[in-house]
Amino acid sequence: MEREEGLYSAWAELIAWMQEYAKEKGVRFIVEAYFPDTIYRFTKPWNLPTRWMSVSLADARGERFVLASVSQPGARSYGVEVRFLKAHIYWHLHFHEGALVLEGQPLTKARLFKALDEAKAALAA
Repeated sequence: MEREEGLYSAWAELIAWMQEYAKEKGVRFIVEAYFPDTIYRFTKPWNLPTRWMSVSLADARGERFVLASVSQPGARSYGVEVRFLKAHIYWHLHFHEGALVLEGQPLTKARLFKALDEAKAALAA
């Protein structure tokens, strides 16, 4: 359960970084999907730091250049997926030792922003 809680806290941090990027770069932050109100076949609500299950960033025309999503609680495999659409880059992040991890290294805001810049530039190409 601790791993699951950590994943969703790290997911909320990733969302905050994406919102910060959107504000800094003048792009649109879009909520694509919400977690369901209740767990399937149960009446208790999710206990998560955010209701957002999938988010994206888009340019001024509304063309998305990144889509990020997190697995639902109770899934067999937990993780965060980030797809940099026109840049043809796909990240599958796992939660390990307090952070989202990519290729054995904790994901940093600087690394995310660099990849977002590259994905945004790919739209113009």
